[in-house]
Amino acid sequence: MNPVAAYRVDAIDPALRRSGRFDAEIEVTVPNEDDRFQILKLYTKMIPLDPVLDLKSIAALCNGYVGADLEALCREATMYAIKRSSNTKDASNFSLTMEDWKHARSVVGPSITRGVTVEIPKVTWEDIGGLKELKKKVQQAVEWPIKHSAAFSRMGISPVRGILLHGPPGCSKTTLAKAAAHAAQASFFSLSGAELYSMYVGEGEALLRKTFQRARLAAPSIIFFDEADVVAAKRGDSSSNSATVGERLLSTLLTEIDGLEEAKGILVLAATNRPYAIDAALMRPGRFDLVLYVPPPDLEARHEILCVHTRKMKTGNDVDLRRIAEDTELFTGAELEGLCKEAGIVALREDISAAVVCDRHFQIAKSSLKPALTKSEIDSYSSFMKTSSRALPGHFEAGLKPDKSKKNRLDPFSLVKIGVVSCLLLAAAAAAAEYYIMYGDQIVHDIAT
Repeated sequence: MNPVAAYRVDAIDPALRRSGRFDAEIEVTVPNEDDRFQILKLYTKMIPLDPVLDLKSIAALCNGYVGADLEALCREATMYAIKRSSNTKDASNFSLTMEDWKHARSVVGPSITRGVTVEIPKVTWEDIGGLKELKKKVQQAVEWPIKHSAAFSRMGISPVRGILLHGPPGCSKTTLAKAAAHAAQASFFSLSGAELYSMYVGEGEALLRKTFQRARLAAPSIIFFDEADVVAAKRGDSSSNSATVGERLLSTLLTEIDGLEEAKGILVLAATNRPYAIDAALMRPGRFDLVLYVPPPDLEARHEILCVHTRKMKTGNDVDLRRIAEDTELFTGAELEGLCKEAGIVALREDISAAVVCDRHFQIAKSSLKPALTKSEIDSYSSFMKTSSRALPGHFEAGLKPDKSKKNRLDPFSLVKIGVVSCLLLAAAAAAAEYYIMYGDQIVHDIAT
């Protein structure tokens, strides 16, 4: 028997992959939680561990780690523990603590996600002001299937496969996705339209398939599409190169999302401020199960946002954040953050050694900022889920649909111009024909001589 190991099994000649040569093919997949626990026990059997340390909890946190990654993780944790204990008086008595494992996880990550995944952002739910009901819905959809998978199995229900966050720009859609990824401690994959649109044919679709494949191996994981309207734009009759690439990407995305039925612990999270531009094939249960509207902050939410962004700022006794929240109607979360930053910059302009931001600084900053949203635009954004037919409102229709009624509409002056040009062309053709009849033979004779 000749055992052979290969990483790219598709690169092997088919003549070898038949009975009589390679009779059996055994796939070695990424270890699950129980396998990771056994591997960690093997690599730490000679290492002193803290009595309160639970290897099972560490194995649960190491999603996507293969055996070599776990070996490197144990080695890094041991080196950090030795370095830590060498700074103490009793250097000979050391043991691996949870702090050592946390440091090792920050250094050693799963190798299958290198180059695709991004570091889990350190954004918590407390960093988002307001949106209490919305945060609760996202938390239930993202965290519960990962942390309470047994409860879903007991109830016989499948978790949410996709969530679409839509709303005006600057209303914390991307921040909500970051907070969800941090709370769930899942592998976080982020894709944008700029990465998927390539000058080479098929490269964007290959990257999309590769990302979903790695997400399945590193489950539980979250795949986040920022500006999803670029990747999942509506299919139309246009035959331009960009439209063709967009349709191929959309077809690949639909196929991959439908293929998630056999995979567990994978969630597709998307954010957009143009929900009407997304193809209707995605807007159904089974693909985007939840379509959540992220509204601009109300009075209470604006006050919470101002409190969040002034936590590390020393404010004067005359600063009333409640009154500032009342004066900033229609401001988004991003604009309120910009207001706090601008107030700090105004204070530094007055005195570079200033340490306190006063109310006058906020008022000066507010006088230079105007809200980008209007009430009519907010009504257009919020009306998306209310229109069952997904008909485009006037605010979006102008930028998304051409006016077909103008295509064949011609005014009388245009008809006159077309008639005059046609007559001139006919006269020119008749003159050319008459000239050829009269002087054609002479021209041929001159050419021959």
